[in-house]
Amino acid sequence: MAARRRESSTSVAMVILLLQLMTAYANAADPYLEILPNGETQTKAIGSSILLTCKPKVDDPTLVSQMQWLDPQNLVIESLKYVVYPLESGQSPGQTKPVMYTELHQDGISLSLFFNSLQEQQAGKYTCRGNYARNVPLSKSVTIDTIIAITWDNAPPNQYPILGEDFDIQCQVRARPSPSVDWLYNGELIKTNDHFIINTHSLKIKNVQESDDGVYTCRASVPTTGELQERAIRVEVHIKPVIEEILSPVDIIEGENANIECKASGKPPPSFTWVKSLTQQNLSIADRFGVDPVTGVLTITNVNREDAGEYQCTAANAAGIATANILVNVIVKPKIMEFLNKTTVEGKDVEIKCKAFGRPPPEVTFRKFTADKPYMMGTQPQDDRIIVKNDVDDGSGETVGTLSIMKALTDNDGLYECVAKNTGGVAYKNGHLTVEFPPSFRSMSNMTFWSWEQRPVNLTCIAESIPNATIRWTFYGDRSVDTDPNIRQHGNGPVSNLEIFPLDRRYYTNYKCIAGNPHGTREHSIELREATKPGELLQVKMAEITATTIKFDLIPPVHPDLPVKTITVQYKEEYQLDWQRAKNKTWSVGSVYVIEQLKPQTPYDFRFAAKNDVGLANWANFHREITPGRTVPQEPRIVTTPGAKYEVSEFNHQYELSWLVPPDNGEPIDKYQIKYCEIRRVAAIATEWEPLEDTCQWKEVTNVGRTRVYLKNLKYDTYYTVELQAHNIMGYSKPGYAKFRTSRGVDTSVLQHQGPLISSGAIIGIVLATIFIIFIIIDAICCCVRKTGIINYMRERSRRKPVDEEDTKLGSVLYGWRFPLPYCDQKMANVAGVTAIQDSGSGKNTIRLVKHTAIDEKEPLKEEKKITPIIDSGLRRETSITFDGKRSISKTGFVGKDSAV
Repeated sequence: MAARRRESSTSVAMVILLLQLMTAYANAADPYLEILPNGETQTKAIGSSILLTCKPKVDDPTLVSQMQWLDPQNLVIESLKYVVYPLESGQSPGQTKPVMYTELHQDGISLSLFFNSLQEQQAGKYTCRGNYARNVPLSKSVTIDTIIAITWDNAPPNQYPILGEDFDIQCQVRARPSPSVDWLYNGELIKTNDHFIINTHSLKIKNVQESDDGVYTCRASVPTTGELQERAIRVEVHIKPVIEEILSPVDIIEGENANIECKASGKPPPSFTWVKSLTQQNLSIADRFGVDPVTGVLTITNVNREDAGEYQCTAANAAGIATANILVNVIVKPKIMEFLNKTTVEGKDVEIKCKAFGRPPPEVTFRKFTADKPYMMGTQPQDDRIIVKNDVDDGSGETVGTLSIMKALTDNDGLYECVAKNTGGVAYKNGHLTVEFPPSFRSMSNMTFWSWEQRPVNLTCIAESIPNATIRWTFYGDRSVDTDPNIRQHGNGPVSNLEIFPLDRRYYTNYKCIAGNPHGTREHSIELREATKPGELLQVKMAEITATTIKFDLIPPVHPDLPVKTITVQYKEEYQLDWQRAKNKTWSVGSVYVIEQLKPQTPYDFRFAAKNDVGLANWANFHREITPGRTVPQEPRIVTTPGAKYEVSEFNHQYELSWLVPPDNGEPIDKYQIKYCEIRRVAAIATEWEPLEDTCQWKEVTNVGRTRVYLKNLKYDTYYTVELQAHNIMGYSKPGYAKFRTSRGVDTSVLQHQGPLISSGAIIGIVLATIFIIFIIIDAICCCVRKTGIINYMRERSRRKPVDEEDTKLGSVLYGWRFPLPYCDQKMANVAGVTAIQDSGSGKNTIRLVKHTAIDEKEPLKEEKKITPIIDSGLRRETSITFDGKRSISKTGFVGKDSAV
């Protein structure tokens, strides 16, 4: 049995071994090559990078040798070799790779084929080969089929059609297989129509309009590969330049700077150039010329006459160009070449010529300096003797202006201005016309001179003439003054003075001034007369009399020689027999003839005399008056507007009353009484007023020097009557009356007052108090914020005050720190000379007060205090203080949560 079992086991083992051998034989295969990626044909896009890996499938990789890749021409592809090439100047050399190469894989047996950028000519069959175990050839091939991805050969992203023309939007696409192309505009598919035509490589737009602006999409697709690409093309319609109409010719002024504009429209905005048509010179680089290419302005500096001519402006943009020719004229400012002085004789014709040059030829006019406006061309409407004309020479640019005056008068003599004007400016030049004439005495108005009491007198003769006249004098007919020693002539013309000493009445006669020049002789008579004193007054009449004043109506005498200048009165009391002690008063003629400060109930004698340049006349016109007795003052006259029915106050609640001081009639005025009442019109009679007695108010003015007072607390827009009486010791005068009305509405005026509202001393006190309060406020702010100022100084001094007794010292520390400690900061404690230090080492809330011997913290400490707060009930706090070995307990109560204590 055992033997059989052994045999059976051996049989099983042999079967198993046989199965293993059969399995190994089945798994063994012939060696071969594998190309990754798999596939006998690889379709790749041109320009792409490709990697093909040839991997041996053998039992023992170490037996593989001579691995190679062959191109479609069965040429061996070389392994990677870097090619060194030079870079641009200044750069270091670099390296590049060949377009196709092989490279051994990192596993040591696989061979990779690299294509840096696959080209169309590289398509074909590639073979990988090698040997296995020296005698077993290995080979594997793969076909590379190239395709062309969608490529934009000619599809510029920005294209510019021209308005009104046909335009092809270029979109040339290349691909393999061939692509199909369609177009979109603003997201909508374009179809061929009257406006759009789809061509193979473009989209034609017929008769381009501005509305064709926008973004077009060229869409290319390859159905067999599913490739799809879009190309956005921005189309901007360009417009050819159009030059605006230019007014030609353009005038520029010689010697000045000129700007010539050339405006053009277009899209894009055109740029400008200028040339001079004759020379074709580019003015952008020429001297004295400047061209703004953006605005098109041609600038000429310091214009010369040679700058005249034709210029060409060119506006250009991408769509085209436009030109315009402009004729330029150089204006030459006028210049007066000749304007000579002229002389003529009164009554003769004369011509004044003025020559002026300019381009264009200027117009020449004339103006007399005494006139505001120049003469007009032709005959003057205000004086047909004066004619202005111009003779123009267009070739030379010269104008000759002529001012013709027929039968010249002396008024035509004077300074004239020649005015030459053209479009370039104005020129001026002065010339003089002299009109000679015989002597004239028109400026002599006084033909009578006066003398008296043999006083010397000067007779003046002024002779106006051109040329100047020579003057001689005669008297008593043709008798020459040279024969009389009492007559002296000063000056022979055109001004001559005759000094006369009239020793007797023979010299009071007519004197003749004879003036002559080459154009004639003229005579002028002057009378010398003897003057006398005035006669008696024609009237002396008493007009008004009071106890202290008399007013006269006086008529001075009519004197044929010299006028009366003053009237003098002498007056004395009747009992005074001698006029030597009489009083005098002098009035100017035409004034108010009033004598004041007379005595009441007194007879006075008066006599009068008039005075002229000769002297005071004899006293005459004796008059006697008796002044009445003392009585009440005269009626005061209230100052009102003449002719007004009533006065209108400028205020609505007050009225300014003014009056004239009346005569006091012998006794001084001591006060005034004012009564004012509301009034209203009488219904039956429109012109009558009646007072409202219950509205009347009285006011006394005791300051008799005042003649103005304000009536206050009045009603607005109300009529009032006012009565004013003057008072002296004799009683009240008759009242003076006036009516007034207050203004309407709220008084916006500044009300006047009769005296100062507050005394100057009170004002000074208020100012000083205000300054003191401001000072206190500023010092308090400085104390709280900056710890400076007088208040802070006093507070610090009080804290440092010495205390003798120890308990007092301890109490002062408690008082000084009971309140500040919870609130003051470390800085405040240091200022006070004590430093508060919290001590928690003992387990109790203890504060040590360390007193400094000096403010300087660097000095040693000499005294220490301890404060131990003790809380007894939540509402009271006990503080234990140790000061110099003594201990004291202070209890502090708290009234509430926010108590200041």
